[in-house]
Amino acid sequence: MNLSGATIASLIEDRGLNIATLARRSNVQEEDIANAISNKTDLSEEDITAIADALSVPLHVIYSPVPVKLFDAIDFRSKDPSKSAFSKGVLDAISFTEKLSHTLASTGIDLSVRKIASAIKTDLSREHAIGLAADWRLNWGLSIDEQLEYQDANKVYISLRSFIEDLGVVVVHNSFKTDEAAGIYAHVDGGPHTIIINTTQSSKARKLFTLGHEFCHFLIRKQGASNPSVLKNRVERFCNKFSAHLLAPDQLIYKGLKVFGYRASANNNFIRLFAKKLGISQEALVRRLVEIGLLAQAEYIKWRSQFTGNVPPGDRSDGKGGRGDVLKNKRTQYGNQLLRLLKKAKSDGELDEIDIYRLCGLKPKYQKQLFEA
Repeated sequence: MNLSGATIASLIEDRGLNIATLARRSNVQEEDIANAISNKTDLSEEDITAIADALSVPLHVIYSPVPVKLFDAIDFRSKDPSKSAFSKGVLDAISFTEKLSHTLASTGIDLSVRKIASAIKTDLSREHAIGLAADWRLNWGLSIDEQLEYQDANKVYISLRSFIEDLGVVVVHNSFKTDEAAGIYAHVDGGPHTIIINTTQSSKARKLFTLGHEFCHFLIRKQGASNPSVLKNRVERFCNKFSAHLLAPDQLIYKGLKVFGYRASANNNFIRLFAKKLGISQEALVRRLVEIGLLAQAEYIKWRSQFTGNVPPGDRSDGKGGRGDVLKNKRTQYGNQLLRLLKKAKSDGELDEIDIYRLCGLKPKYQKQLFEA
């Protein structure tokens, strides 16, 4: 079957790639791709399959006679955010969101978010980020004392995730197999507002900070992929400021020092222990200590210079654990809001158990247990 050259060109552009990059990723000759785009020659079925895989699109999309618009995956790691050549793992996560959105949007179920979560206009100022964080901390409802009692990033994460999902936002976990992006916020073609948290090389505390960061992207409706450890533009600095103040307001830090009997310093043991007590990442803690004047900027720079890469080792992993409870792991992966939507679509007859399995990989044997829990 002949392909539309315009369709191939459009898909390459939407994915932020070029012909040379696609050729390298698909192992299809650059000249062959160029000739297919100009409609001079046809590609073999094997080459078409390889190109579809490299672009992370279903075969029916690449065979479309007219270009199919994909999600504009803006790269917020750059100074001037625009579409970028993300790795295959990130593109796969984006493709999952596209598929999920298109499918759910075709059903009759309600995918709207609560009115309180309407889009917020912002000047991206530091003051607005801090004020917005204070407002949403109140909306969230987690008290300072509760967070100090938790002493566990996972408990804080569960609380914040449940709150965000109750607003109507889908929050899912996905391994990007790379740490180039920590999270994605997307709202595709009338589908659900979706946040994807990358589980690769990310501790519970870092995933929590990423969730707060992507929640801010949702509030101001800035779609794309980001990494809170890479701050090159105003949007990322705004979202980081919001997340830091949402998760670690001044009162939490001051009261935490008093309750746990700590004195602020740039000592590695203090940073590791106090960050764990507050349930936040080490990077976030040290930045907040500098911000409120308990550490000097020079101390942060010295502490940070010990580590290579964008993420301190203590924020990359919590250590290896067992397989745990399968149903609990599935619920963590898919999230309560997505499970609610899938349950509704199934009960309304919009999707059956095979549709759901093909959509997101959730096997029929787990669907009943998760939907009825």
